[in-house]
Amino acid sequence: MPMLKAGLAVGAIVIGAIAAFMGFTLIVTALTGDEITYTYGPPGEVVKETITRAADAARYWQLVGLLGVLPIVLGLIGVRWGWNTIRR
Repeated sequence: MPMLKAGLAVGAIVIGAIAAFMGFTLIVTALTGDEITYTYGPPGEVVKETITRAADAARYWQLVGLLGVLPIVLGLIGVRWGWNTIRR
């Protein structure tokens, strides 16, 4: 059982670090380019959305928060939990 807990802790560190890095990257690119572009939907019916700060400021900042800040916060929480679990 201790190996399972250690494996989960290492996984939390790796995935948390990746999430924090991706959130940071989104924030940097969104703030330097003043737009966020993303796609969603099944193949053949893909929808592409581009949100600009000038056209829809509320939606822009909502996406910066949800896709940028939230992964950083949750990723760092995961990294901290994993690190504390391994150190014990």
